[in-house]
Amino acid sequence: MRGLGWVRFFGYVLGVSTFISPLLQADVTGSIFGTVTDPSGALISAAHVTLSNLDTGLSRNTSTDSTGSYQFLAVPAGENYVVGVEAKGFQKANQFGVKILVSQNYRADFHLVLGVVGETVSIQAREAQVETTNTQLGDVIESQKMTGLPLNGRSYIDLLGLQAGVVPITSTSALRNSLSGLGSAGNFSVNGQRETGNSFLLNGADVEEGRNNGTSVIPALDSIQEFRLLTSTFDAEYGRFSGAIVNVLTKSGTNEFHGSAFEFLRNSDLDSRNFFDQTRGTLKRNQFGGTLGGPILKNRVFFFTDYQGTRQSQGVTSPLLLVPSLSERGWRFFRRCNYRVPGA
Repeated sequence: MRGLGWVRFFGYVLGVSTFISPLLQADVTGSIFGTVTDPSGALISAAHVTLSNLDTGLSRNTSTDSTGSYQFLAVPAGENYVVGVEAKGFQKANQFGVKILVSQNYRADFHLVLGVVGETVSIQAREAQVETTNTQLGDVIESQKMTGLPLNGRSYIDLLGLQAGVVPITSTSALRNSLSGLGSAGNFSVNGQRETGNSFLLNGADVEEGRNNGTSVIPALDSIQEFRLLTSTFDAEYGRFSGAIVNVLTKSGTNEFHGSAFEFLRNSDLDSRNFFDQTRGTLKRNQFGGTLGGPILKNRVFFFTDYQGTRQSQGVTSPLLLVPSLSERGWRFFRRCNYRVPGA
């Protein structure tokens, strides 16, 4: 494949990614809705409402209906959203710093003040965003919390146990597939349900492996934007599962280049000797990598990539064993025992 062939190939990949990406976002988006009222509390219809993201350049527009309500559906999860409202005879109002989480319904109500259109009232979105319109039980773990907590192995699977009702399974397979940060599938029981009743999603796509019903993909910790663990009464869009829904969302690029690098070292320098070992066992683990994201076409196309490498050397503990001596391992031992090789 040369010259024009490479151009066509990358053009095809880019085109497929562009058309498929909205489908993959079906389960990793949120919504913004609310009502617009005047100082007396009366509803304002036909008010112009705008939604924009300062990081990616996303922009949407709508108007309030006869009941003064508006709604933005399928809003990509992210931070730094701005919701603005304009109406004739009222000051323009903006809410800055709106954060949309996975499957979140965010309510942004506006109470407009009388004045000319040229005047603007700016409101900072509240830090604690309590969901009051959704019956799903669960929690969202964001990137800052994931990277701030000490994790042996740096896997988000270890954080599933932070949610109430989540425990490792107690069967024999739990020894190999329990909650672990060393690449295990992450089998667990939620509210007494079987581990086969859980679902793992990555950017809206099913990544459940068929053998132990855990996850087949564990992204690098620094590449995860957030994940939501739903434990009960989740929406019908998930269906088929009686246990839990684990929905992981990875990071994406923005209009600004951003990245990170990390190196984690664990060794046996401060370890003590095992009681039954003659010498201290060897343990050297290096986990290193980084992330990089940015724009390809500003406000249009973005990229994000990550890498994590793990190098580990660990000694195996074993009890004292009696082994044959050098002479016993030779033919003298067999001659002394009058051993005859069959057929000799």
